Amino acid sequence: MSAIEIDEAQIDEGLYSRQLYVLGHEAMKRMAASNVLIVGVKGLGVEIAKNIVLAGVKSVTLFDPEPVQVQDLGTQFFLRESDVGKPRAAATLPRLAELNAYVPVKDLGGSPGQEITVDLIKGFQAVILTDVPLSKQLEINDWTHENDVHFISAETRGLFGSAFNDFGPKFTCIDATGEQPLTGMIVEVSKVR
Repeated sequence: MSAIEIDEAQIDEGLYSRQLYVLGHEAMKRMAASNVLIVGVKGLGVEIAKNIVLAGVKSVTLFDPEPVQVQDLGTQFFLRESDVGKPRAAATLPRLAELNAYVPVKDLGGSPGQEITVDLIKGFQAVILTDVPLSKQLEINDWTHENDVHFISAETRGLFGSAFNDFGPKFTCIDATGEQPLTGMIVEVSKVR
């Protein structure tokens, strides 16, 4: 079996038992039917890809045609020195695919300098962008919002990060407790002796 069957009886309860306990069968069935595109597989992108492959979606497709650089080796744990010069997505794919035999991992291809376009994202139920300029994020999000495709954009800048989610106008968040989320500001970082 190359992908999780959508039928509840086919979900491998041994493999996904903790996830089923937290999410439930309905959410797991929806995930198992999702083809996910991840744009950018530097440090943040590969961490997201790893978690999504382990979660058991229908398929994961990578788009990052930029060549691996030496500095990528410090943040992207699936890359090796022998990968320098190869396209990031192609170099990442085999090691990522080993994590979950139920989830096919594909490379969308492309050439260095090529940006993601609306034409390339058609056919996916979720699109995740990392390390993409704001103008491109807005363009892709406009299309995904109009076409009922889930959209996530995430980036890191040193110690700071941001994430934006748009799951469409029909998305409902159900909060069982109704508690206000906690927020905080880091004022100081010090070394404890």
